[in-house]
Amino acid sequence: MQTPSGRPDRTLVVILSIITAVAVLALVVVFTRGAPAQLDPSTPEGVVQSYSNAVISGDRVAAMTLLTSDIRNSCQRADPSTMSSLRLTLVSTKINGDNATVRVSVSMNPGSGTFGGSAYETDEAFTLVRESGSNWKIETTPWELVICYKTEGNQ
Repeated sequence: MQTPSGRPDRTLVVILSIITAVAVLALVVVFTRGAPAQLDPSTPEGVVQSYSNAVISGDRVAAMTLLTSDIRNSCQRADPSTMSSLRLTLVSTKINGDNATVRVSVSMNPGSGTFGGSAYETDEAFTLVRESGSNWKIETTPWELVICYKTEGNQ
């Protein structure tokens, strides 16, 4: 009869070492992802990013400065929907002279329901115009990010 030597099996040590290494690597990846890259604020994409960040963080004053003067001057306040679970992803940008369309994918997961989550994803668009010959301003936004309606028409 053989008695155990008291030394752990090398195979077990190797497997546990690999599992530990993978767990540490996963933690490093999760905690070092960082925030999305900041886009140039003079481009249509950068204006959309700045506006979206302002609305999501609740900075209405900063968001208003990125809307067209027509919208700002005839504004009827709108309160945006719940922002904590809203995520935007840039899909494409099309510039045609002084007009631009920035397409985004909007995803929201406001929580889980009895039969699972109520998450959704949809493609939406921002329209922008160039005001004063150089600055891009937002003319229309996806409904989730509307903070201001024109009183004499739809935004």
